[in-house]
Amino acid sequence: MWSRKRNWVPAGAGMTAFARVAAIAAALSVASCGFQLRGDPALGVKALHVTANGGSTVATEVRRTLGTTKVAPTAAGAELILRFLGEARDKTVNTITGTGRVYEFQLRLIVRYEMQVPGREEPLIPSTEVQARRLITYSETAPIAKEAEEELLFKDMQAELAGRILRQVAIAQRSR
Repeated sequence: MWSRKRNWVPAGAGMTAFARVAAIAAALSVASCGFQLRGDPALGVKALHVTANGGSTVATEVRRTLGTTKVAPTAAGAELILRFLGEARDKTVNTITGTGRVYEFQLRLIVRYEMQVPGREEPLIPSTEVQARRLITYSETAPIAKEAEEELLFKDMQAELAGRILRQVAIAQRSR
């Protein structure tokens, strides 16, 4: 038998000077194009009053993600009032196996809200309903793990809806 000695070359050692310059130019062009990850929406509002009828997990998430906007304790000290009118969680069977067992559930989080300007009769954003949906598979062998996964999915939907609502508030605030 014969053995062949292999020469290992470090990564990038075979690159020509032109290839290195091209790679650096590509990296600089991507960095300078203005690409930016989506962060918390900038509302352009100094103080926002958030109220919720009967408590709302999405309202709590909105308060948490406001960033530089101050949460006003009363409507009198706020530029805008964001009212959460209702929130509902829904879990329905989405898929059944051939043997009649549940394979998949659909989770929905539905939130109704409106936004008003203090001292104005009609709302800036009339009563609006937003919803988020997720599918979750079901396992009879791991019900506790699936329950924990379901809670994580609901928390993810809460964060998604809070972001969507804040983006709508920012758009409506700019157009007033």
